[in-house]
Amino acid sequence: MENVVKQTELLEKTGVYDEDLKRRFSLTLKYSGLKGKKILVIGMNPASNSVQVFDNTTNYLLNNLGMMGYSEIIVWNLFADICTKLKPTQTYDNAEKMEYLQMLLEEKFNAVLIGWGNTFIGNRRVEEAKKQVCEYLKPHAKKVYELVDTEGIYMELKTIHPLFAGQRFSGKWKFRNYSFPEEKDEE
Repeated sequence: MENVVKQTELLEKTGVYDEDLKRRFSLTLKYSGLKGKKILVIGMNPASNSVQVFDNTTNYLLNNLGMMGYSEIIVWNLFADICTKLKPTQTYDNAEKMEYLQMLLEEKFNAVLIGWGNTFIGNRRVEEAKKQVCEYLKPHAKKVYELVDTEGIYMELKTIHPLFAGQRFSGKWKFRNYSFPEEKDEE
């Protein structure tokens, strides 16, 4: 057994929840002892109330962002309700989540990835939440990205969800600067 290399990495997983474990404010995935970059990923809603259970989205984030040099991934979602499929009725007042985002943005990140996907387009509450997030992100605009594939097949899509990216072009992720929506003048 000469020339054998043993590699061990420890993954720290930290979830921040409400008392009832029905709402998650963030999930941090950090490889202990590994130097790398730090990224904030903004999704739609969390799917699990356990740091022991990883859904497919989390696995794709770990695998693909890890290959891109990120050793710390913080996932924050527009809505805190833990569910496999968010319903329009669950897009209620989000003040507590937005306050938590503002606190997170005080940390230093190498990148912020918009990965909320394209569901709920036209839903007033979701659109308001996205608009509010964009306002908070504007001071960090040079570090705000969205996913695209290295081959350019999905270039027309915006704010691609990491699950879609993982299923369609895993291992071929790259970032494109996020194009903030322009303000419409009220008349």
